[in-house]
This record gives sequence, structure tokens and C-alpha cells, in this order.
Amino acid sequence: MMAVEPALKISGLTRSFGRKRAVDGVDLSVARGEILGFLGPNGAGKTTLMNLVMGLLAPDGGEIELLGVKGGARTREVRLQVGYLQEKPRIYPEMSAKAYLDLFARLYGVPGRDARVAEVLARVGLSQAAGKPLATFSRGMQQRACLARVMLHRPEFLLLDEPTLGLDPRGVAEMREILLEMRAQGTTLFFSSHQLAEMERICDRVAFMKDGRLVAVGTPAQLLPDGRRNVMLLEIAEVVADHLDKLQVPGCQSVRATGAYTAELVMDPAASEDDHAARAAISRAVSGCGLTVLAVKTASPGLEDIFLALDKSGTTTTH
Repeated sequence: MMAVEPALKISGLTRSFGRKRAVDGVDLSVARGEILGFLGPNGAGKTTLMNLVMGLLAPDGGEIELLGVKGGARTREVRLQVGYLQEKPRIYPEMSAKAYLDLFARLYGVPGRDARVAEVLARVGLSQAAGKPLATFSRGMQQRACLARVMLHRPEFLLLDEPTLGLDPRGVAEMREILLEMRAQGTTLFFSSHQLAEMERICDRVAFMKDGRLVAVGTPAQLLPDGRRNVMLLEIAEVVADHLDKLQVPGCQSVRATGAYTAELVMDPAASEDDHAARAAISRAVSGCGLTVLAVKTASPGLEDIFLALDKSGTTTTH
């Protein structure tokens, strides 16, 4: 069986602005149908790399292959198969939402244009506002209109830069559903956001960029040692704040209340090496102090943990 070509392949990519190297020798491969989360602190070079991928900037060196074509979105052939949802909505304020989408449907040569425009307006919840000028839309509604625009031509590759900014919780949930639907239909998604909890829900892998370099690529579990943390979550029947001293069990480096009846225990790595034994030891110690243990579990690694750890260390890790 022949290997499937990745949707995006970046090799040795560099781009400088004066003496500042914004993208410094980046190598990255994104599989077709994958949702890749793109993380990094402000100024890491994320937006520059995305603009390079979308052909809005020319690289100083290296190569971009997008949908099997070298040069990527700098070619018209590929540009018609990709979409880019930028952080700030790009609209023509005097146009209605329907006219705005009709314009792009014409540019992309979308078949059944009128029906497709109506379909995407309904999918992003703008049918009732279709005839209103975009200038009258809220930031969240403008973002929905831009999402509709990049959905119009059913792109094979979609790059999203902070797509949930300006959306209320319902809008965020709807955005998530739409993106997962697009992935199910075969679209590859390259997704940058500071809403780490939302990224954690939908991304297959994450890539972390710092100071122009890609320092880590993998699943959340792969990017933390042994796929775990030395943190235990404890639930008891008593009020935690009244018994914090009793929760300072052997091997516990620190303890803090996370709720009325829950606490987080940071354990010495040696004491938590055997996960099952560590949880049993905590349960015995806490019960021995006269408290009622309801649950002890190991904290799952989250993107916030990874972000903070990688931002501090900058260690290179790829999977």
C-alpha cells in the first residue's frame, strides 16, 4: 500500500524581518484529515509561519509543500483548495452577508452558488441576518460570516488563526461542531488559538513554537514524561479547607484545595512512579487521619500544563 502524502509538509523554513528571525528552520508534517493545534507565546512566530503557508509571505529559505504541490498556496491551483480564517474578520462592511458570500462563491467557482450560500449561512446561524450589512454585525457575527466564507468551496486544507475570538460560549460550541464536521468530510485543519481547553477537545496533535523554532510536536500525552503528571486529584466527604494539614501525606510536596471537597496533591516523582500504588497509599494515609476518601485519581495532562512547561524549558520534543 502506498503511503498517503501529507496535507502539509514544511522543510527548513526560514523567514526574517531585518535582524529578527521570525521563523527559524521549521520542519513540520500534517497528515491529511488531521486537526493540528498550533501553540506558542505571543511573538513566537506563529502568524508569520501561517502567512508563509498561505502564500501571503515568501520564505527566505526552505520549502512548503501543500496538498502535494511545492510552493503551496502561492499557486492558484492550491489556492482554490484551501481556506484561511484569520484572527481579525476580513469583511466588506457595506455588503450584506449574502452578497459577501455570493462574491466569494463566484471567485471560487462554487457550483449551485445560490443554494450553497444559503446552506452555509444556515450552518453558521446567519440566515435571519443574511440581508443585513456586515457593518451592523457584532464581532462574533462577523466571525461567523468569515467562517461561512471559508466553508463555501469545501476546502481540503483550512488554516484557522484564533477562530473563536469574539464568540460567546454557544458560538464556540457551534464552531467546534462545524470544524469536526469538516474534518469528518476530509478537510485538514491547522488550528491556532489561546483557548487551550477548546483546542484540547478537538486537536489530534499539537505543535509548540517558541522564538521562531518548533520545539515540540505530538499528542498531549506524548509531550509530558511518560504521558503522565505527578499530580493526584483527591475527593473527600469532609470540607478540604478544614483538613489541609491532614492531606500532607508522605511523598506529597504540596497540597491545595481545588473545591469544597476536592484537593490537588503534587507528589514527589519517586512516590508516584507506580500510579496504582501511589493512589492506594494516598487513600490509606488520608483514611488513617479519620477522613472519608471518595476518589483518588491521577491528573490527566492538559494543554495548559504543556504550554507552561514548554514555554519555560523550550525543550525540543517530536513524535
